[in-house]
Amino acid sequence: MNLEKFTERARAIVQSGQMEAIKRKHQYFTPEHLLKALLDDEKQLAAGLIRSAGGRPDEAKLAADVAVAGIPVVEGGGDKMYMPPETARIIQGAEDAATKAGDSFVAAEWILLAISTARATKAAEALKAAGVTPTSINSAIGMMRAGRTADSAGAEDNYEAL
Repeated sequence: MNLEKFTERARAIVQSGQMEAIKRKHQYFTPEHLLKALLDDEKQLAAGLIRSAGGRPDEAKLAADVAVAGIPVVEGGGDKMYMPPETARIIQGAEDAATKAGDSFVAAEWILLAISTARATKAAEALKAAGVTPTSINSAIGMMRAGRTADSAGAEDNYEAL
């Protein structure tokens, strides 16, 4: 994972998810931490995309909160935190989506899309239960971007708020 290829907001989302895992004494940085960070973001990009995709962001947020709360706490494990393969696949999926879209940087919306496609994760299940699919999220991203690409670290600031 090369965070230099991520926009400022996407980098902040990843770091926020990691900090959530550390704060809760979780040994693993999971897709659920990423989804929680996306839905807790003050700019509400993910919530807006979910709403635009016909979903219910409040339900997704509640499901993400419940999933993160259910992760076992590890006491006395030091400050080591690991990234399971599912999280690595999501990061790679976001990078692949950005490349396919012609972006120079990985924007936060690609993380949301990659989470929605992650099989057998509670984060993907939360999005599905909230009424969105990878196809509907991808369509919402297309509408939001209106042909613009992420060609700078601050690209999301140029998108019209949903």
